Amino acid sequence: MADSVLVVVVFVGSLLTVALSELDDGEPLTVGTLGDRPVAAIALLAVASAALWWRRSHPLEVTALVIAVMFVWALAHDGDGNDLPLMVATYSVGRYTADHRLGFAALAAAVAVSLLGSVVDTTQQVDVLPALVLPVLPWYVGRRLRLRGDYVALLRERAERLEADHHARARRAVADERARIARELHDVVAHQVSMMTVQAGAAKTIARDDPDTAIDAMGDVERAGREALGELRHLLGVLRVGSGVDDDLRPQRGLADVPTLADELRRTGADVNLSVTDLPADRSAALDLSAYRIVQESMTNIVKHAGPNPSVDVAVALDDDALVIEVVNTVAIAAPVPTAAGRGVESVLPASGFGIAGMRERASLLGGTLNAGRQPPNSFGVQARLPLDPESP
Repeated sequence: MADSVLVVVVFVGSLLTVALSELDDGEPLTVGTLGDRPVAAIALLAVASAALWWRRSHPLEVTALVIAVMFVWALAHDGDGNDLPLMVATYSVGRYTADHRLGFAALAAAVAVSLLGSVVDTTQQVDVLPALVLPVLPWYVGRRLRLRGDYVALLRERAERLEADHHARARRAVADERARIARELHDVVAHQVSMMTVQAGAAKTIARDDPDTAIDAMGDVERAGREALGELRHLLGVLRVGSGVDDDLRPQRGLADVPTLADELRRTGADVNLSVTDLPADRSAALDLSAYRIVQESMTNIVKHAGPNPSVDVAVALDDDALVIEVVNTVAIAAPVPTAAGRGVESVLPASGFGIAGMRERASLLGGTLNAGRQPPNSFGVQARLPLDPESP
C-alpha cells in the first residue's frame, strides 16, 4: 500500500516539477500548462514512477530502468524536472541492496547518467553539483539506515543468543544441583536404610531364640533411623536456607566419621579391618565429604550384596598428592549358615543402580578416578584416588 501511494506521489510530483521548470518567471501554473506536455514525456515519467513499486524487492533492476528512462529523456530533450524517480531509486539501492559493491556500481551509473543528461540535453538547466547531489544524497541516507538496521538486528541476535545461553546455563545448573542433591539423598538414605533392613532381618531371625540379642539389634535399627533422620534434616535444612527456619548447622560428615561407619558394619556381622593414616589436616571440605561418601557407599554395597559375615578391609591413606581409598570385601566360598550369635541374615536388598556410578561421579568432580570390580577368587574391591588439589589432579 505504501509503495502504491509512493508511485502516485512521485508521478504527480514529477509532472508538477517538469511543468514548473518550463514556466517563465512570474508565470502561473495552470491545467493547460500540464496538458501541453508531450504524451511520450508523460509516459516516460509514468514508467519510471511505476517501476518504484518493486524498489524493495528489486532495487538494482528498478534503478537500471529509471536510469534508462532518464537517458531517453535527455536524448528527447524534454527538459528539467525528471530527477524525483532517480532520487527514490538511489535511496532504495542504499537501503535494500545487501551487496555494497553492486550498490556502488548502481550509484556510479546513476551519477554518470545524471551528469550526461545535463550535457546531452541543452534545454536542461541543472548544474554539475546538483547533478551529483541528487542521486548521491538519497543513496547515502538509505545506506546509513541500512547499516543502522543491520546493527540493531545484530544486537537483537546477540541478545537472543545471550538469553538462550543464559537459559541453557540455568538448566545445566538446575540439572547439576538436582544430581548433587540426588547423590546426597542416595548416600544418606541407602546406607542407613540398608543397615536398618539388615538389623531388622537379623532381629526377626533370632527373636524367638535370643530375645536379648534381638532387642540389641532393634536398638541398632533405632540408632540407624535416628542417624538417617538427622542427616536428612541437615540436608533439607541446607535446601531451606533463607526460609527463616532454625536449621541444623552441625558440621558436614567427613573422614573423621569413617570409624563410626566401620562400627555400624561390624554390627551387621562383618569382620572389618580399618586403617586410616597420614590424613592431611588442611584437606578441603569437598574432599572430606566425597571421601566419606565413597567409603559409606562401598559399605552400603557390602551390606546389600556381600552376604552374611564378610571380611572387609578399609584403607584410607595419603599417596603423593592424592588421597587413596581402598575398600575390599571377601566372602567365604562356602558361606556358613547365619547364627543367632553372628546376627547375620541372608537377605536380598534391591539395588538402585546408582551406587558405583555416584561414587565414580564424585571422584570425577574432584579430578580423581574410581575403579570397582570383582577380584578373583571371591572378593570385590573399590579403589579411589582423589587429588588433594583439584586444580592439578
